Amino acid sequence: MDTNDTRKSPLQNTTDNAAFSLKKVPHVVILPDGTKPLPLGSGTITSILGIGGMSNVYEIWNSHLEVKRVVKLLHPNYSLDSKQRFETEIKITAKLNHPNIVEIHAVGEWNALPYIEMEKVDGCTIDKLIADRGCLPVEVCTSIGILIGRALTYAHNHEYALYGQTYHGIIHRDLKPNNIMVSNSGVVKLMDFGVARPIDASIHTTDNSSVLGTMQYLSPELLEGKSADIRTDIYSLSSVLYESITGTKAFPESNISTLMMHKIKNEYRPLDSFAIRIPAKLKRLVQKGMNRDREKRPSSSDELIVELTKIHKSVTSLSPEAVMNGFVNTETNAKTIVSLKRQYPVKQAASFVAILLFCVGAIMFIRNVKTHSHKKTPETAAVINEPALQQALPVKQQKPIAAKSQKSRLSTVTALLLKDPSEKPTDKKNLAGDLLLSDLKQQYGTDDLAEIFIREVKAGHLQQAQKIFILLSLGQKTQKSVILFHLRMLESIQNFAAASQVLASQVVEDGEFFLMKARQSFRENNSIQCLLYLDLASKTRCDFLSPASLRQEILYYKALCYGKEFDAHPSQATLKNALDSWFEVKLLFRTTPEHNYFQKAVLEMQRIGEKGKEIRG
Repeated sequence: MDTNDTRKSPLQNTTDNAAFSLKKVPHVVILPDGTKPLPLGSGTITSILGIGGMSNVYEIWNSHLEVKRVVKLLHPNYSLDSKQRFETEIKITAKLNHPNIVEIHAVGEWNALPYIEMEKVDGCTIDKLIADRGCLPVEVCTSIGILIGRALTYAHNHEYALYGQTYHGIIHRDLKPNNIMVSNSGVVKLMDFGVARPIDASIHTTDNSSVLGTMQYLSPELLEGKSADIRTDIYSLSSVLYESITGTKAFPESNISTLMMHKIKNEYRPLDSFAIRIPAKLKRLVQKGMNRDREKRPSSSDELIVELTKIHKSVTSLSPEAVMNGFVNTETNAKTIVSLKRQYPVKQAASFVAILLFCVGAIMFIRNVKTHSHKKTPETAAVINEPALQQALPVKQQKPIAAKSQKSRLSTVTALLLKDPSEKPTDKKNLAGDLLLSDLKQQYGTDDLAEIFIREVKAGHLQQAQKIFILLSLGQKTQKSVILFHLRMLESIQNFAAASQVLASQVVEDGEFFLMKARQSFRENNSIQCLLYLDLASKTRCDFLSPASLRQEILYYKALCYGKEFDAHPSQATLKNALDSWFEVKLLFRTTPEHNYFQKAVLEMQRIGEKGKEIRG
């Protein structure tokens, strides 16, 4: 394959609907299961090494060279996004030639499916190394950092041609322990440039792909919707070093909602909290590389290498290559697990004394207040009879609130519920509210206000739903169902400010919640973050929204994001993303052409197609 091929893809050559339809039909091909010696690439299949969401990885035997190689083959049910990602990976990886990057030998097609043939590294990934041996020795960690740092320096400064344009530098964007191989001779190699992109390119079709699988190593700026740069890779490499040093992920959470919140805030356990002896400079350097503010990280991989080399030389006289060779060839069955530091007894005693003194002081204060309680005036006598905490308040805060003033702050329906049952209603509005609540309870056959609220939102009775919501207890308001239907209500009445507050203060592991986060991000003109939340929504279960409705919304907002990105950064890549996405929306609603989303897709495809003529021409 000519790596400088600048031919336009079929989707760039035409906007004809028939052509789009043909390209959307997947290949009817059954992939090899690895049990038969079928021809693939330059050899025959000997085994299957892995099955991913986008491709299968096979080991092949080249009988002419008598060597084993690896072939990565795209799945036949590929999406347009995954196919473009795979093609971009082929073009980018084929241009890289560095001793610490897995070498590409050939590219080609098998039954019309593209593949990459690369060198077979006999060894294991850093991920497997940590799983087997636990935390790694300091000199091994620094060696890994230096060697992968060299690969990044090469990639970040590499000049190459891609899709007919010249670029300077490649960002890997998916650097993690599972993408770093260590051979049986200790050679360390970076692999899998599947989501790599040029440093100076705009949003790519792969920006929202495989986010979940690499969330633990994703930099904060990507979660905030900012563009990636070389410091994005430095953050990821620093996260790998953190895991190598401690044997524990910096973000080990398995719950995606919890993980998402910790990643956005960049909250992880400091290295000082582990009971492990490592150079203070190494601790500072790793945590500097993981700083939430990328301006405070090392500015380049060269800077990181310089500091790592100083630390490396302070702990060993061997080169990084020699350290790795000796480490992988040293047999051991022991796994080193690092525990957390225990709190010193002195500190525990100090805390206990402080709490004891506080309690004694509080008791003496309360007794002092009780001693003088009989001297209070009649105006404050009622307040003195309140509990101790009430007595401790200043006199101006102890004045009882009149019942009339208190009721004036309550909603009409709330006041009705709090009034004396023997009291006859005198307010027509109160009577109407009381009758409304009674009718709703009878209509829905329940006294559960949370259930009544949800039913009213579903029925579109939003004004009545707002009144019922006020009556809910704090426990009811924090129920998953109530949060989601409250957000539905706020979006329906276009109270986006209130919806934004709810979305910021709550985390609900539900696809609909992440969909609403995506819509909020889109309203804030943050397309990348919108795509991230759409990806989360597509992979999280929905309890109250049908899968079909969720998919419709995901495709529609994805198309809106890519359309907006094309308008901001017109190029062949963004043109293709926008047209592909709007075509998916049009295809989904083809049986209901009167639907707003179908009509929007038709208009956008026409508009973007016209605007893209200059780029294609």
